[in-house]
Amino acid sequence: MTARRRQIVIGLAALAVAALAPLPFNNLVIANVSAVTVLYAFGILSVVILTGYVGQVSLCQATFMGISAFTVGALVNSGVNYFAAAVVGVLAAFVLGVLVGIPALRLRGILLAIVTVGVALSFDYYFYQDQVFAWFNGGLSGWHIGATNMLGVELNNFDPPNMLHVYWLLLVVFAIVAVLIYNIHDSGSGRRFRAIRESEIAAATMGVNLTQYKLLAFGLAAAVAGVGGAFFPLVEGTVTNQPFSFFVSLQFAAIAVLVGIRFIPAAFLGGVFMSAFPEALKHAQDVVHVEIPFVWFNVALGLLLIVQMIQFPDGIYGHNARLVEHLAQRFAKPKALATEVQRP
Repeated sequence: MTARRRQIVIGLAALAVAALAPLPFNNLVIANVSAVTVLYAFGILSVVILTGYVGQVSLCQATFMGISAFTVGALVNSGVNYFAAAVVGVLAAFVLGVLVGIPALRLRGILLAIVTVGVALSFDYYFYQDQVFAWFNGGLSGWHIGATNMLGVELNNFDPPNMLHVYWLLLVVFAIVAVLIYNIHDSGSGRRFRAIRESEIAAATMGVNLTQYKLLAFGLAAAVAGVGGAFFPLVEGTVTNQPFSFFVSLQFAAIAVLVGIRFIPAAFLGGVFMSAFPEALKHAQDVVHVEIPFVWFNVALGLLLIVQMIQFPDGIYGHNARLVEHLAQRFAKPKALATEVQRP
């Protein structure tokens, strides 16, 4: 079996396991956590694209999710079809991503990171909250989204079966986006992205249009985050500024590094960690009857990052993926030798 075919088989198997995992519970909390997992996976995947593939630093990926979510909320409450509004939301995120990418044409590293922090904080405390933009942010209460139908199937956040429908829809969309990103990675554009990551000067010398590909990278990463933002109102039923804060962008970046910033499947694992760990803390509180502050999530994340940077520089997923690949090659080598011996 070729490496590409093996990856396809493993991907399909993982998708099937992810789709079936919430079924035994038939629980609204589990179904909601599963759906939120995929939303966060889109945010982390956007970091994989921008930082892992192209080497550009951004700390405002949650802002791109927010611009998409608020656009969807505003349009749906104006009577626009949900999925048409979602397309507009993703396009809005793409445009904002390109605009944020303009400083990247002259800035790199910590200076670029500071600029993106400024973008995130501006949206957090102004565009997403100020009453001047109530037409966009929905005012103090934000936007409320009701049930939506797609091909006769009801999608809402009111009961486990309907939430599972949303989760499965998100899984399919995530799989499609992941395949597209994987194909881009192996294309000519992907090679140019990696050339920029390794050395912008060398890439320019080889004829890579830095302006075009940097802006494309920022726009593409923002659009991927925007896909998650576009479905956020469908999962949570409301749109407020809290889920798209600068702090959430920091979590995206930290978890992307933890699980493996250059690997697409790691984004989904990061989404699992980001959504399931807080719920595990809540469950632990009910069991031990002791209040466990949410700050322990950040403490655990920090400790895991320290261990990961020392022991697994490629991230937890990256380390284990390389180990499995090594074992697969060792297993395949004796079979290849046996085939050679059997030939006349």
